[in-house]
Amino acid sequence: MALTTTVRLRLESKAFDTLFGHHEARYKGMVATAHKVMAHQVPAGAQPTVDDMKKVLQPMVELDRDLRTHLVTRGCTQKYWVSDFTDYILDRVLFSKANVPAENN
Repeated sequence: MALTTTVRLRLESKAFDTLFGHHEARYKGMVATAHKVMAHQVPAGAQPTVDDMKKVLQPMVELDRDLRTHLVTRGCTQKYWVSDFTDYILDRVLFSKANVPAENN
């Protein structure tokens, strides 16, 4: 999983950032569930990777009623939208901007 700037901008041009913002708590709960499921599957002492969690999270996301409505109203018929939005959710939940180091000036 890697959310590139190009993908993020494409998602934001179709207001997926707004969709995430309106339902952030629910999407955070989905990520927590995906982590919990995968934590029981990886070897003892290991943590599930982002890609491990995506395998559990994406089916939950693609069944999300609000996402499905958003896809129809925005004309997003290609299959990559769900995968990209799942990456977007993981990026926003797991890698907040507060954790990005400041540049040295």
